[in-house]
Amino acid sequence: MTADKPLEPISIAGLIGLVRRGEKPESPTAVLLHGYGGDEKVMWIFSSVLPPRWTVFAFRGIAAADDGGYRWHIGRRWPPPEAETFSLAVEALRPAVPAGREVLWIGFSQGAALALCCAAAGLPSAGVACLAGFLPLQLPRLAPDLPVFWAHGRRDDKVPIESARSAAEAIQSWGIGLDFCEADSGHKVGAECLRALQRWVVRLDSST
Repeated sequence: MTADKPLEPISIAGLIGLVRRGEKPESPTAVLLHGYGGDEKVMWIFSSVLPPRWTVFAFRGIAAADDGGYRWHIGRRWPPPEAETFSLAVEALRPAVPAGREVLWIGFSQGAALALCCAAAGLPSAGVACLAGFLPLQLPRLAPDLPVFWAHGRRDDKVPIESARSAAEAIQSWGIGLDFCEADSGHKVGAECLRALQRWVVRLDSST
């Protein structure tokens, strides 16, 4: 986030969010998806890994969370729910994707699962970054040329590291080149994985 590019409140097809406009209308685009209990503001720390020329959206979950904030589906949070439980959120996000543009989905925890569901549902996707997330059950296979990054803490008490490692194996079995980063952290993105995410974004940006 830069001082000369303020955040603008937006509402697209009922979704509330914020946007940081890129340098041009055709600039690469990222969508930030928060975890359970978050909102459209909490993910902006991750905008620091994105080039200033990018357009960045962050949206608020479609339902209220029990203890404040918002969530992307109603139902059990753990063990992983089925991908179908995110269908309402996926369809809410579909009209939010700029026409003719592929999106880099960056999600945290529940938002990471939603990011995977968006890509699997055919929303135009340049890549998916899963931060402390999980693989929804019965997720359709992702396209084999889709870049995927995964960051996870070995001391995560919300989504166990074993779950992330199993998800990584499943994604790689689909023929996807996965970048996987582990850190000695809890349910958050460790500093080394944040740097790894930035390097991954730079490679992605150079290929566009």
